[in-house]
Amino acid sequence: MILSISLIFGFYQYYTRAVLTKNRAMTNLKEIHIKLGTKIEKINQIQEELKKLDQQQSLIKTITKNKPYTIVLLKLATLMNEYTWLTQFVLDSKNDGEDNANMKLTGFSFSNNKLGDFIDRLSCEPMFTSIFLKYARESTIALSDQNKVKKVKVIQFEIECNCL
Repeated sequence: MILSISLIFGFYQYYTRAVLTKNRAMTNLKEIHIKLGTKIEKINQIQEELKKLDQQQSLIKTITKNKPYTIVLLKLATLMNEYTWLTQFVLDSKNDGEDNANMKLTGFSFSNNKLGDFIDRLSCEPMFTSIFLKYARESTIALSDQNKVKKVKVIQFEIECNCL
């Protein structure tokens, strides 16, 4: 009888330690597999959201990079004085990834002082950098005033700068 109880107890010990431990390990592996599956699904969803956000960000960057140049024209109009005017305005956007553009202003002024005043105002504006007066030379233009044509001495100029 002791022998049979010992055998039963031995079988019980074997069953609890070997068989049930393997079953618990299998159950734990299945649970881990299920948890990993849900985590992988969440990661895939997050990656899809990141792709959408990257696309939206690149679209926004494209739109904001090509800012309307009416802002530049408005700023120039506020900086100009009544004795200086433009005859040519060239704005060349760079494609090198920088946000600035080359700008060339050609025009006339009634005096060097008025031209200097315009250049000073342009220099004080943070939107415009690297301001360079390419030339300023005396010239004569014909102005009509009540059916009369007058020849007036003016200063013809060309200014180059960067526009942010």
